[in-house]
Amino acid sequence: MFTFVDTDRGFPPFLFLNIASILGIFVVSWLATCVALVILFFFSKPRLKERALHIDRTVRARAHRVRFGSHEHEDEILRRERVILTWFFRFWTNFASAPSLITASLVVPLVAYRHEMGSGVFDSHRAAVWLLPGLCYSGSMLLSFVLKRVFRRQRPPLQKGDFGYKLIKDPSFPSGHSLTSFCFWAFVPVAAQMSGASQNVVITLGFVACAIVLLTGLSRIYLRVHFPSDVMGGFLIGTVWTCVCLMLLPNALQIR
Repeated sequence: MFTFVDTDRGFPPFLFLNIASILGIFVVSWLATCVALVILFFFSKPRLKERALHIDRTVRARAHRVRFGSHEHEDEILRRERVILTWFFRFWTNFASAPSLITASLVVPLVAYRHEMGSGVFDSHRAAVWLLPGLCYSGSMLLSFVLKRVFRRQRPPLQKGDFGYKLIKDPSFPSGHSLTSFCFWAFVPVAAQMSGASQNVVITLGFVACAIVLLTGLSRIYLRVHFPSDVMGGFLIGTVWTCVCLMLLPNALQIR
């Protein structure tokens, strides 16, 4: 079992030594989760395929009506797109992208570390709690990369110039934005509770996390870069991986 090192060396050693202490269990649990998910989706695909396609058609049609109202003319000039809503979802989907989450994964534990250092009594367990969202996120990013190339589902059809057109050759299932956003933000209120935050703070962070994750999924559907079933699959996979991390990582980091 890992014993926390002297914090006088600063944040980088604190970060790397904590990560090194759980690397073995992290890799094993990630591999087991990845294999289990591939097997699960492989055997459930024949039963769920028709239902998923029906959901995709229904939800995409509704999203199109939300975006263009009742004006669905093929001529781009005659279509009346809700531009403000479209720009909002463009902003949001970029906000929920990898650069933002990678930055948050580093900044959040750094802020927590500095807060503990400034409190007078350094609690290494409480500081290590805030490594969990980033650790869960990093595993989800790898899951997204691997599972996309296992399932190789084609993206929804896009025309040249549409948002996300450059991603047309990138596999569609699962939605990486939905998966990684879920894994990071779902762990934020959990980490807050583990660090001793008040119930009001935990509940508030829970609502904020839900809003961010839902808006991220909606943005991918609204912008037509993913099928709704891609987003639902991302949330499902995110739930599984988050639960695995919640069961294993706190104990590996000696967080009580």
